[in-house]
Amino acid sequence: MAETRTLQQAVLGEILPHVGRRSAAMAGEARVSPGRRRGASGGTVAVMSWNALRVPQSVVKRVGTGGCHSPKELRRQMKYILRDEARVAAWSNQIGIDRVFGERGIENVIADWSASWCGAPKRGHTDHIILSFPKGTEAELAEAISREWAQEVFGGDYRDRYRYVAALHCNTDHVHAHVLVDKVGMEDGKFLSISRHSEISYDMMRELHAQIAGEHGLVLNASSRLSRGIMENAPRDTDLQAARKEGREPVVAPLDPESRALREAEIRRHAAGYRQLAQLAGMGLEADTPPDGWMGRIAEGAELAATNLMKGMPVKEGFAEGVDIPAAGADVIGRLIAARETLQAEADTAWSAIQDMAPGAEKVELEQLFAGKAREMGTLLGRDFLADHSSSVSPERDPYRVQGIAGLAARAAEEGNPLVAEADAALGHFRAELARVLAPMEARFEEAGSSIEEVAARFTAPHRSEAQLEASRPVDAQERSDWLGLERDLQARARDVFAGLHMDRDLLADLARQDILDAGQGSRLADIATLDKLISDVRQDLRDGDMDQLAAGRIDPLMDRIEDPGLRQAVFSELKAIAAVDAGDDITGRDSEPAATYRTRIEAFERAEERGRDRDDTSGDYGL
Repeated sequence: MAETRTLQQAVLGEILPHVGRRSAAMAGEARVSPGRRRGASGGTVAVMSWNALRVPQSVVKRVGTGGCHSPKELRRQMKYILRDEARVAAWSNQIGIDRVFGERGIENVIADWSASWCGAPKRGHTDHIILSFPKGTEAELAEAISREWAQEVFGGDYRDRYRYVAALHCNTDHVHAHVLVDKVGMEDGKFLSISRHSEISYDMMRELHAQIAGEHGLVLNASSRLSRGIMENAPRDTDLQAARKEGREPVVAPLDPESRALREAEIRRHAAGYRQLAQLAGMGLEADTPPDGWMGRIAEGAELAATNLMKGMPVKEGFAEGVDIPAAGADVIGRLIAARETLQAEADTAWSAIQDMAPGAEKVELEQLFAGKAREMGTLLGRDFLADHSSSVSPERDPYRVQGIAGLAARAAEEGNPLVAEADAALGHFRAELARVLAPMEARFEEAGSSIEEVAARFTAPHRSEAQLEASRPVDAQERSDWLGLERDLQARARDVFAGLHMDRDLLADLARQDILDAGQGSRLADIATLDKLISDVRQDLRDGDMDQLAAGRIDPLMDRIEDPGLRQAVFSELKAIAAVDAGDDITGRDSEPAATYRTRIEAFERAEERGRDRDDTSGDYGL
């Protein structure tokens, strides 16, 4: 069972021990489809809670071979879904109104639909959608939900109004509805498109299915496979059918290493979200609440889900059999989302307490911790929760950004990185030198309610939130104007300090490589300060005649000096451009190439190296 914790412990960590108070719960941001304006569904909080309680998933799928290319194929499909031994109900939408449909209308529908068909669309002139329901769902309930769902999706709220014929089948363990849709819109003639980029997407259809089902008293979930700990690709529907007939396992397309790494990272983020949910549900427990109530079950289920995901297992692994599901209308999610305003107020109190601290490095550190917690909670509560704290200032607007310092700060905090000690030492030298340079301005900082230590700490933080930047500036209009001018001067001085900072070449190369990868589309290699420092360091190490070789297009002098092949090419390009500048001229005006070109090369070498590692990893399996 998740332990009941204070807000300070669960949300703000060790930021301000004296601020935390008891909080009941947190809220989620509902994802409402553009054509539908029903009540809030609880958003991520609801989805993860239902996963933790093993609520059945909404199943909406398109039959891969269900698109009809001719009237003959349409007739065959309609006879299939309307056959007497399977059908328990049938209805259609031919003129925008949901009405009962009989077998005698088949030929009329075929003639009506095919008259508007033109061309030869790859997936056919129709779509075949199946809505499936959990075992034990009554036919009348499934029919009511399916009717409303089809009318919502194809009745004109999205893109156009589309004709369809639907039938409910109860001939399998799961009652299900078939919906045949004519892709030609009735009003504007817009061709129906179902994809992740379309107004009608699979996610939208599943979310709408779950929402309508809930309004009819049937609780369904519409969560992603990754949120349930399912990382592998799903088999194709066509192969599933063939596999059942042939008595074999369906074929699943393998994941490439890059996709697998991305999905593993996403699953780790979901695991962190489940742990937060366990804490929220724990905070929602009152002293007299039975431990087996809904809040307790969510807390226990969410903690188990987080543990399973971190072990590489699906969320449902290890759940006790027979766990019941809350009836629609049960105030489970309501209790989780009801105290959002309370949590916001408590967070505001914590932020005010941080701002009341004496100016210094510790204050900046706590602001950074607060921003990090805000970003974490935004995953569960929606992007608008503590938005000013969770969103970082863009590089173009950030007066405390010095290229290279963010990279140093990231490496200094990265456990296991062999460059941690060098990065931490370089950060310390930068902070000390910047403080020395800013010493004559101490009185100016005190007038503005700041200090040398606080300003230096702002420059050495990896990023700043919108709220941090706003809080660092005076409220008075004239004082604010003066401070904005001072910020520009401070940034110029900080850049000069960084330019003179000595760093180990391996660390400098690592920073330059990352800055090339992060460079904007219009950036040139000459715009990257860390690369410029690396080039200066390499130039001091070159022997007589090396620049002549580089100018002649020979990269040999760099082979033992720059290990990364992509970065080596970038340094080579810049040194050739420098060598081409006449003696005595300013090299800042050299002909520098786009950073994007070398970003592509670095990534290509990285992929090749990864493939080589993969081959090495499997060599034992093949006895090589």
